[in-house]
Amino acid sequence: MKPIQAGDHAEIIEGALGTKGPNVGKKVRVVILRGEHSEYGRIWKVEGEGLISEYGAVGTTVDCAQSWLRKIEPPGETSDKSVEKEVDAPLTQS
Repeated sequence: MKPIQAGDHAEIIEGALGTKGPNVGKKVRVVILRGEHSEYGRIWKVEGEGLISEYGAVGTTVDCAQSWLRKIEPPGETSDKSVEKEVDAPLTQS
């Protein structure tokens, strides 16, 4: 899988408070690379619903370290290549 880039969908798997952060488990869209942090590396601006900033404010955008994000398939798309087929079969009597 390619590294995270702008436009990707991701799940927040960690935060400044580790795995106990208020945004852990939330689905977001990666917006733009904000820059590099000396400790956390690449920092991305992400958007989603009900995100809580480091200051406790509730909003739709926060900054996340790349290591805090797990890339996911966009809603409505799946990587499963299976095909559904309708099967005609005679009914059996018991």
